[in-house]
This record gives sequence, C-alpha cells and structure tokens, in this order.
Amino acid sequence: MLPPELGSLVLLSHMDLSRNQFSGSIPPQIGHCHSLSSLLLSDNLLTGQIPQEFGYHANLNELDLSKNHLSSAIPATFSVSYQLWKLNLSYNNLDGRVPFIAATLILLDHNTGLCGDLYGLTPCETPKLDMEHQKRKNPSMVLLALFAPFSFACLSTVSITIVCRRRKDVKSTSKCKSGDILSIWNFDGKIAFEDITNATENFDEKYCIGVGGYGSVFRVHLEDGIIFAVKLLQSMEEYNDERTFHAVIEVLTKIRHRCIVKLYGFCSHSQYKFLVYELIERGSLSSTMHEQELAKELDWPKRVSVVVDVAQALSYLHHDCGDPIVHCDIKSSNILLDLDYKAYVSDFGMARKLKHGYSSWSTIFAGTCGYIAPELSSTMVLTEKCDVYSFGVVALEVLMGKHPGDLLLPFFCRTKQLGKFNDVLDRRVAAPSTIDEEKDVILVTLVAFACLQVNPKARPTMQQVYQALTNRNHPAFIPRPLHEIRLQDALHDYCGTIKNI
Repeated sequence: MLPPELGSLVLLSHMDLSRNQFSGSIPPQIGHCHSLSSLLLSDNLLTGQIPQEFGYHANLNELDLSKNHLSSAIPATFSVSYQLWKLNLSYNNLDGRVPFIAATLILLDHNTGLCGDLYGLTPCETPKLDMEHQKRKNPSMVLLALFAPFSFACLSTVSITIVCRRRKDVKSTSKCKSGDILSIWNFDGKIAFEDITNATENFDEKYCIGVGGYGSVFRVHLEDGIIFAVKLLQSMEEYNDERTFHAVIEVLTKIRHRCIVKLYGFCSHSQYKFLVYELIERGSLSSTMHEQELAKELDWPKRVSVVVDVAQALSYLHHDCGDPIVHCDIKSSNILLDLDYKAYVSDFGMARKLKHGYSSWSTIFAGTCGYIAPELSSTMVLTEKCDVYSFGVVALEVLMGKHPGDLLLPFFCRTKQLGKFNDVLDRRVAAPSTIDEEKDVILVTLVAFACLQVNPKARPTMQQVYQALTNRNHPAFIPRPLHEIRLQDALHDYCGTIKNI
C-alpha cells in the first residue's frame, strides 16, 4: 500500500511509482505535495476513488493513474486544475458523468462506465420514468398516451415534408455525396467523405495526434500523397444546428494569413462533423515546451519570434477582416509550430465574428481555465480584448516555460510582487547572450503584462501589441538591464507604456 506519509514530502517535484504492485486506495495526503509537477502511479493495483485533492494542485502538469482498478466518478476539481497538461485515467473502472477537464491531453479510454458530452464519450442516459407511477400520480398522462398515436402521425407527415424540401434545397445549392453528406472544399474538390474515413479507418485512435476540449485531431494520409489534419468535432449543442455550423465555417474559410492554419474545407454528416486543415508538422507550442529537449531547442530568438507570429495573426483577425473575429480560445495548445519553429494560430472552433464591437455569448461558455479574460465570467460579453488577455498569458508562458499561475494574481489584488523577473524565466534555456536578445525578452515581458490588465480598456489592442513587438528601436521600452528589472516594475510601472507606441 502507498503510505500516507508521502504527503509530508512537500518539496518533491516528481513522483514515479509506476509498474509496481501497490494496492489499496490512493492516500489523499499526496495532495499536500504542492510542489509536485509530475505524479505517475500507472500500472499498479490501486482501488477506490481518485482523491479530489489532486485537482487543487497549483503546479501539477502530468498525472498518470492508468492501468489500475480505480472506481467511482472523476472528481469535479479537475475543472479548475488549469496547470494540468496531461491526464491519463485510461484502463480503470471509472464511471459517471465526466466533468470538463482543464488539460491539454486527456486519455479516458477503457473505462466502460464513463459518459458525457465531451471527449468523444457516450452521452449520459436520462433516467426513465415509471409510467405506471406517473399515471397514478397524474391522470393527464392517460390522455396523453391516447393522444400520442395521433400526434405521431401528424408529426411524421410534417417531418417528411420538411425533409423532402431540405433535400431539394441541398441538391440545388451543394454537391452531395453518400446520402446526407454535405461537403465544401476550397482547393481541388476531389477529397470526399469516404477518402477521409477510409484513410483513418473510421477515425481509429491510432491516427489521433491530439485531443482538445472540442474534439480530436487526426493525421490523414491519402493514397496520392496528400497529408493534412482533420479536427473531428465532438457532439456539442451549438454544432447540432446546421445554420450555426455553416456560419462558423463561412467565417473560417475567409481567413487567409501566413500565421494562421489554413482551413481547406469541412464535412457535415449525420455521423461526423469535421474540419480539414493543413498539417503543421512539429505540433503544439504546449507539447514542445513540456518536452525537456524540445524546450531547449526553443531558444530566446525562437520564442520571441513565436510571440510575434501570434501577435500578427491576432492583429489580422481583429483589424483586417472587415468585422473583427475573436478567436475565443487562445492558449499554447492552440498554437502550432512547423519544423522551422514558425508559429500558427489554430483551432477556430469557437471563433466569433463581432458586429458593433462586441458579441453576446449566447451559446456556451468557452475558453480554457487560466487563459480566460476575467470580465467574461461576469459580463459574458466578448470583445477583442478577451483575446488580448489570453495572448498575454501565452506570452508569459513562452518566457517562463510553463503557465504563469500565481504570477497573475497581483493583477487582480494589486499586491506587491517580490523578486526579479530574471528569476522566473525558463532555466532550461541559456540566458539571453546578447544585448539584442535581452532587449527582446524585456519587450515581450512588458507587452505581456500590458495585456494582462484586469480592466479591458487598459489593455492595448493587438495592433498596438504587434507594432510594439516589431518596432524595437524605441529605447523607452527598455528601462534597464534584464537582471535589474523587478517583477513589481514590470507589473505596474512600465506596462502602460506599450499603448504609447
């Protein structure tokens, strides 16, 4: 059994107890190890529930509890664990509704009792009512039962009429293949639904290269050598409405920018809905920064370039697309890197076109914990400044090599932030070696803090951000050498200067 005394190892950052014969339950005291960034307990004989304390970890990046005999439901506390990057709960006996989980990579397979509306799970069943009990309780149920056959006949007639009309409309406006498939392609028009399903063997998990909150991404390699990525959308309420789905696609197909992943087309089918994108080879910024060796390759010039690329893409979306487009889910896992470390903004599943400068969030609350602008929780109104805040979080994440976490708190409570900024930079990369590199890191720092102001009106626009990052000849932005800049200076004294560009 795992001893509860493990909870006293408060300075431990990595715990790997995998592939042993540990049995019994997981001691909740392990949740007191607040320095843990990696907890690996896979391939044991552990039973009982997952301690809800694990969801409160401020630094936990990876949690692997796979291949055990854990049961009961997944704790709802994982919804607030925004530092979590990888969560592996596969091959257990877990059941119940799965809550939203704030993690980039989530593995839940081989748990026969799990259900929910996310992560490709089977929807949870609604408990059936005891009809006889309801009849005794409510006599009107008897009348309803007698009236039901007549109602069904009427509804069937109306439904058949509507379906026929819709099929007629579809035939006149779109190319249809395989019955109820509707596909629109913006390149050569040759790829069909069958090509993609055959190439992925009906979206077999072995072709999956990424999992997110709104669907899974598959690598598709066709016989003629074409390779691209397919985002298989999960069953979401707003995508069940064809008009809403097509409206989102209409926005995405008009986006053309060298720092934005190209959308080739989409397919809407009774069984699947998916988007077809160009494949960006290296994968996400998040996965790169979580791999020790890859993070070392991402030196300071590359990191600054990544931040500039993302700023340019958002400036284009906000200021060069007619009606502004808000991405709504800017985070490191939605930024892809090619083999040359050029950055591309991806995953526009929740993008919104703004009219008159704002958009009411009328469907579901989107975004990812730890990246969401604070005003969204109270106003539920989207503006471009929501993306600006998320960009600020990502910019800091690039500099620190991890989510900024508690470093964001002084923006809300205006408390003192002790220490120097040089102390929180990613130590896996050598310190900036030239004056120009040092100035670039300082500039990205100031821009990031400017974007994180709690008051949306105090944040710069993405156009101002991009101009500040590319106009590096302004000495006013470089107040002193990097090793002398205190966090308090960057937080409150200098960030306002970015808007003066």
